[in-house]
Amino acid sequence: PQELASLAWAFATVGQPAPALFDGLAVVAAQRLTFFKPLEVANVAWAFAAADHRTAPALFDEGFGRHVESLGGGFNDGSLVQLHQWALWLERECGRAEGLPSEQLRARFHAAFASRGGRPSRLHKEVLSALASLRLEPAEHLQTEEGYTLDLVVEWRGEKVAVMVDAPWHFHNRQPTGHTLLRRRQLRHFGWRVLPLPHWEWSTLYHSAVADDAPPQRRMQTYLLYALEQRVI
Repeated sequence: PQELASLAWAFATVGQPAPALFDGLAVVAAQRLTFFKPLEVANVAWAFAAADHRTAPALFDEGFGRHVESLGGGFNDGSLVQLHQWALWLERECGRAEGLPSEQLRARFHAAFASRGGRPSRLHKEVLSALASLRLEPAEHLQTEEGYTLDLVVEWRGEKVAVMVDAPWHFHNRQPTGHTLLRRRQLRHFGWRVLPLPHWEWSTLYHSAVADDAPPQRRMQTYLLYALEQRVI
């Protein structure tokens, strides 16, 4: 079980599509489910959610929900966070409920997920300041009913846009990680418009030489206006 869970987690974490692999993992995991420990269950569930691999009905059936329930006291906070994203995927994205554990345990998933916090980075503060200078009145750390905390939210052309301040750990070789892709996809599924702001593009506004020699704040404002017009997903 540990090797299966680690393999699924590794492919999903780097955002590497591998449908044939996940089909095979689903069959083997379903057969050996009772041997899976809490961390392994959480890693497998999260990996399938991150990969958005939906052709695994034999794995996420009522038996899976019962096994998750039986392990309820053994999940650490990280596993609870993973299982919350998996439960959102199974119920809200896939439209299935038969593989879910009890509402009481899912409330623990939600609480762990919603309680995650962190100190605003310098990048976050710079983006906040630039949005404010455009008089867009950005809101910070708005929490959705699903438990996601949005970095910044602005209204643009009559729509709410979640501005994702994507730090270095949100990428691998400048490609979004599975965590980043899952977050974006689920927010879009829940009705949010999303604007990703990669850290290296923002850093360029500060440090690289530009032909027009405009001050950094002016370059930031121009970049944000372009991004809001052209890159919201």
